[in-house]
Amino acid sequence: MKTSSISLRVADFLKSYPPFEYLEEKDRIALARSGRVKFHEADEVIYNYGDPRGRFVWIIQRGTVNLYRPTATGEELIDVRVEGDLLSASWANRDSPFTATARVAQESILYALSAELFFKLCGAQPPAAAFLKSYFTIKHESDRPVSEVDTLELETDAASWLTHTAEIGERAANRLLTATPNEPICVVAKRFAPGLQEALVVVDGNGRPLGVLTEAEFSSRVATGEVSVSRPVSDIMSSPVITVPPNMTAGDIIITMLRRRRHHLIVTDSGKSDGLVLGIIGEKTVQAIHGNVPIFLSKEFTLAVDINELRRLRDRADDLLLRYVQGEAPIEWLTNFIAQVDRMLTDQAIKLAKQKLATQGLAEPTLSWAWVALHSEGRKERLLRSSQRTGIVFANPPAGFDVGAARHWFGALANELGTVFSVCRFPLDFYGRMASNPQWCLSVDEWKANFERWIAQPIEHEIISRTPFFDLRAVTGDRALVNEIRLHIRECVRRNPTFVPLLANDAMANLPPVTLFRDSVLDQAGIRWDTINTKSNALTPLVDIARVFALGLDLTDASFTPDRYRQAAAILPDYAEVFADAVQAFDHALRLQTRVGLSRGDDARLVRPDELTSLEVQRMKKIFRTVAQLMDIAVEHFRVAGP
Repeated sequence: MKTSSISLRVADFLKSYPPFEYLEEKDRIALARSGRVKFHEADEVIYNYGDPRGRFVWIIQRGTVNLYRPTATGEELIDVRVEGDLLSASWANRDSPFTATARVAQESILYALSAELFFKLCGAQPPAAAFLKSYFTIKHESDRPVSEVDTLELETDAASWLTHTAEIGERAANRLLTATPNEPICVVAKRFAPGLQEALVVVDGNGRPLGVLTEAEFSSRVATGEVSVSRPVSDIMSSPVITVPPNMTAGDIIITMLRRRRHHLIVTDSGKSDGLVLGIIGEKTVQAIHGNVPIFLSKEFTLAVDINELRRLRDRADDLLLRYVQGEAPIEWLTNFIAQVDRMLTDQAIKLAKQKLATQGLAEPTLSWAWVALHSEGRKERLLRSSQRTGIVFANPPAGFDVGAARHWFGALANELGTVFSVCRFPLDFYGRMASNPQWCLSVDEWKANFERWIAQPIEHEIISRTPFFDLRAVTGDRALVNEIRLHIRECVRRNPTFVPLLANDAMANLPPVTLFRDSVLDQAGIRWDTINTKSNALTPLVDIARVFALGLDLTDASFTPDRYRQAAAILPDYAEVFADAVQAFDHALRLQTRVGLSRGDDARLVRPDELTSLEVQRMKKIFRTVAQLMDIAVEHFRVAGP
């Protein structure tokens, strides 16, 4: 067969696999012409650990190649490569030795391509570079510290605007109108340019913000005759204002508007209310620049009058979430967005429930209290609508207080909210870890007593089933009550030094698979499975180990899993690289679960390998390796029995 015909066949094969699918046809043909076709027998070694790298990058056309890492007792299988997979390459140092042994598992045909041309062509195409950036960060196959194409990223995507600042900042300054508090309404009204200005900032003599005045105030209070046009604007301005610093990203602006339930934010030089006013950002400005944004939900939730309306709004939030996930929006922004949505849902559900209970003659107790989220929602990590895990904490009642009546009201409220969440497609918790269960509707001291028993006697209280309670957060209500419980947990952990090592040992329960192999998952025992368990194979061990380090290192402000790893890295710099990998692994695992779950309409706990994109396959392999390394670190640091 002519060489040109072989090159065309190789190029045709390459176009079906990333990163070659991102290259132009002429470039694929050039790559094919740069290399050769090689046949390998079973058990033949392509390269050994420690061998110098050659001039080629290999892609498997047919067959299977296993990658091994040397150990003290022999070697350990770390990956399995099949048709369309790449072998070899070092982004940072072409002369670095191989960090794995590649051995043929069955008769295989490989295409050996010029490494120099391969890197050049892929580096010129951002999608190809992005794929390879992920592909070659798998531990033990490439130990590059930095990729020579790290600066090349995917082109602007559907959610990249969330990290932008320039256009919003410019618009905020350009549309700034100010007035002093004593100016007459009739004078200030003339400054509004219809259709151009959203609001006006009322400032003091030093240019510091005092209030905000919108067209809504003019129409609702002045046009109706409630306030005379001769009165000062201070009579109708909204105060206090919410201030933000310059150069705030679009994503952070949206979250702030949702959290504070404001449609206008004042930009000051310091980001504080005593700073100099630089501009004003309104909901309409963000909408005009970036299109369909979720700020409208903050108004719509407060207007919902029944369960069905709440369900519709929650479904709308999921529609937006899928769009942002597919656009590779930052995972922390996604989790914050959904946490704010569910807080608004909870707030309105409580408001409607209180109204219903009042019609039944049930009066709210005169005790401060908080609605508590547990588990993933307690960490602000719930993107898919998982089971309800909730609680109520109320202030310790004074002597003579009717505690029975208070518990009855809280129980009735929890039942109402449980119904709302169920209609909104949040399943009931199988183990009854919900506020409607009297076990989890308790005073501050009762919650503290629970944690004290669990930490002092973890085995007797089956601590592995209690871990969701250690990630608790006040969704709404008196947050000081939950903070008091958290402080007590820290004190109990300090008094019981054997608790964290035991928790670390329990975190070893979910050993990660070795790798993905064609359409199956290969576990540590060499058994193949048809599906990946996104929870037990990825998210649960990442979360559990992060919790162990948070409690063991006394990380006071960390509940979000990536934050726990970042803070742990600052305290334990020897493990910083693996902790950084854990942050990325969590991002990839949660993003994958969310994308598949929203697309399929389920919890995406079990995912088939053929449901993953090529990039997701590589990310999942990295997740498995990172989890294994985290387990090794936990064993070493907390002196527990190895996994």
